[in-house]
Amino acid sequence: MNLYSSSNSSSNQTIDVGVPRHPTGWSLTTINFHSFETLPHTKGDSTDSRPFKMHGLEWYLRIHPGGATSAKGDDMVSLYLRCKSAAEQNEAVYAEFSLSLLRNDGQVDCTMSCPCNAFKRKRKGWPNFILRSRILDRSSRLLNYDSYGGTLTVLVKVQLFEDRSVESFLPRNNMNAKLLRLLEEANSTTRNRYHDNQCTTNTADVTFNVDGETIRAHKLVLKMSAPTLAVLCEDADEETTIPIVGVRFEIFQCMLRYAYGDDIPDELWKPTNSRNNSNNNILSSSPAMELLDAANRFGVVGLKILAESKVQQYNISIETASDLILYADAKNCPLLKEKAMDYFVLHAEEIRKSPSFERIEESTHIMVELMDALLSSRRSCTNTLRSFSLGEQDVDYGSMSVNLLRRMLEERGLDVDGSREMLIGRLEGWNVGRNNM
Repeated sequence: MNLYSSSNSSSNQTIDVGVPRHPTGWSLTTINFHSFETLPHTKGDSTDSRPFKMHGLEWYLRIHPGGATSAKGDDMVSLYLRCKSAAEQNEAVYAEFSLSLLRNDGQVDCTMSCPCNAFKRKRKGWPNFILRSRILDRSSRLLNYDSYGGTLTVLVKVQLFEDRSVESFLPRNNMNAKLLRLLEEANSTTRNRYHDNQCTTNTADVTFNVDGETIRAHKLVLKMSAPTLAVLCEDADEETTIPIVGVRFEIFQCMLRYAYGDDIPDELWKPTNSRNNSNNNILSSSPAMELLDAANRFGVVGLKILAESKVQQYNISIETASDLILYADAKNCPLLKEKAMDYFVLHAEEIRKSPSFERIEESTHIMVELMDALLSSRRSCTNTLRSFSLGEQDVDYGSMSVNLLRRMLEERGLDVDGSREMLIGRLEGWNVGRNNM
């Protein structure tokens, strides 16, 4: 048998080994070493910058004004970058970076780049970055002689590479499929698109009326998977019909089926132009928004988080961003708020011209948060929240994305619902309890 037959000669294939890492985008920080000429510059002497944050991690830059001990000769300046967070947690962080000098005429000079590398305890950099005599030569324009004396400005650019097995945290729907059969049996005579058969047994003990349609359910199941809805049923007997207002029957039915363990039909997540927002009601913009609101209203946490992930994926636009930020803030939807604010940072000028931005201007604390986000993005050129953990001892929750916070909460058996501040508070409380054991 010819293993190199012509039938295989044109075959193309890609083989991945391990988990591919994905770039996060570049973050930029400017470091000024004032009075460079007077910094200790015997070979081996060093000066560290104060710690600064990029991609939610702490870093610092070390300069050897007279060269590191490993530098060639006695006329070198050495530069090294260290990830302080990775070193303290003893966890590898994968990143590529570059260091450049900024001349006093605004031009970039002497750029050195390092490809993707693992930062852990060691610093990364160059012992022979540039000749000291060249920096001190005024014709090079590498020192800015301002009120601080000769200032050497270093530009630090970092891009992380993350493992991304899933884009968003989505809780598991653990309700048993047999429970869904109970719901179908209880509503077999109710007109809907899920079944046509008559039931032989009806164990339902609560009845809802939604848009003139009747749908029956079980209090025990609701107590487990839709606790807020279950509260409405506490004093109702089997003969009482509970009216549900402010939600369409199809949306309520999908939410209830999810509470019993079913999936949401894909078509409800996809953006559609069939519904409009002419009455300034963000809920009417899509079925996904209606599902999010219903899930939040009736306490179906898994569906709420799933709907959040879909809305942030499909529904954020110039026209909707302002209203989504306000809605997410009011309804404790931190993932949607995080993504909508990220979108605002990228499209601030266009969104400010949108009529809906007037409603943002009425909220002082939202305006403050948006201004903080804009200033942070201008300093770092990218989102400062990270989506990966540095291990069990990683407690810098303020630098973590909502997806990461929720993953950590689920791993610890804690509630994943609530605002960003609530999520962080639960993790901090859990840490206090663990440390007191």
